[in-house]
Amino acid sequence: MMSDPDPFKPHFRAINSGGKRRGFRLENVFWKALDTVTRTDGMSVADYVSKLNEIRTGDNGLSSYLRASIMQRVLEQHDRLRHRLDNFNSKTIVAACPVPGFIISIDKKILFQNSGFLMYLQTRFTGLDTIEALSNIKLTLETPLIDLIEDMRRDSGRPKYTGFTVGYGERRLRGRLSMALAPDMDDPPAAIAFVSGPT
Repeated sequence: MMSDPDPFKPHFRAINSGGKRRGFRLENVFWKALDTVTRTDGMSVADYVSKLNEIRTGDNGLSSYLRASIMQRVLEQHDRLRHRLDNFNSKTIVAACPVPGFIISIDKKILFQNSGFLMYLQTRFTGLDTIEALSNIKLTLETPLIDLIEDMRRDSGRPKYTGFTVGYGERRLRGRLSMALAPDMDDPPAAIAFVSGPT
């Protein structure tokens, strides 16, 4: 199997646009992005180049204008994705879920929990009515979290399952978690966990 071409290596392509044959020498990464942009717009590369040439202003050549146009489209797409993540982030998903759930980082810190998880704990352990008391909860997973996160990354984000034990004082409670990657949390990586039942 051939590997992908060097994204930074320039490649020459001739394009017939607007009744003229134009030659462009762009890095492979720009050609790849241009193909994606034109496919998204439902137009040919030739039509895209012709349209750019019609609206081009200033002294920059068409090659420079084409590169800038591609980069602008990539940045716009990035901004749209970022906006979507900001509106539909992992915390929003967990908060909206009716089952007990939380977000746990790879360093085993619970970053966020929904009201269902708090109620789940409070109905099973007496005395959990303050933030200080909640900080004394001990959570242990049967499978190390780092292994679960790596497995999910290798498996295209497919959810994983593991048993857990949660303790407060002398009391212990066992259960089962359904886990998925937290897509908007990479530093450190984190997972979304939902209590899916007793073990």
